[in-house]
This record gives sequence, C-alpha cells and structure tokens, in this order.
Amino acid sequence: MINKPLLSAVLFILLNSACAQQPSAPAAGDEQAYEIGIMVQEIQTALTDPEHAQSLQTIISYGTDSRYYVMIRGWLFQELVGVESQLHASRSKKSSAEFQLRSDFLKQAIRAIDLE
Repeated sequence: MINKPLLSAVLFILLNSACAQQPSAPAAGDEQAYEIGIMVQEIQTALTDPEHAQSLQTIISYGTDSRYYVMIRGWLFQELVGVESQLHASRSKKSSAEFQLRSDFLKQAIRAIDLE
C-alpha cells in the first residue's frame, strides 16, 4: 500500500529542489523535473511489486545517488513504518505473509542504500 500523501510530499520537494537548482535555465529545469517524476514513478512501481526481480535494483540505483539518498531513504522508512504497523495489526496468515514480504523487502532496500 503506497502512502499517497507521502509520495506527493516527496515529489513536491524533489521537484522544488530541481527547479531551485536551475533558475536561469527553465528548459533544463523542466527536463530535470521530468526525470525526477520518472524516478518517483519507477520507485513507486518497485514498491508495489517487491517480488519482481528488478524492483530492488531500481531502488538501489536511485537510492545510492547522493542527490536523492535522504529523500528516498526517508520514503522507504515511512513505508516500512506503515507496513510494520499493518503487519502487527493483521490477523490473517495470508495478510501477515504479504506484509512480512514487504517489510523484508523494505529493510533490504534500506540496508542496501545505506551500505553504498
């Protein structure tokens, strides 16, 4: 489950910082904002499908970029907090297994970008 308010906040902050870095070149800023939008969409897709082979690699490739590390790590951590809350509240084994899979994936992703 994607935290849409958090995703919106992350996208807003990234887009604002991208535009602030290039105030004299709006075309370049627009291109950078577009690239950041693509990055956010790819990470969101990776988070919705942790079993896909490329999901972890997508997060690692963006999360190890020093320009975005703090924002992506914060995003992953907030997703982990939400998933762990759902895991602890879950009563069915099927839901628990799904939440445990997502929790393990998020922990692995955080660890991978922290170790870089």
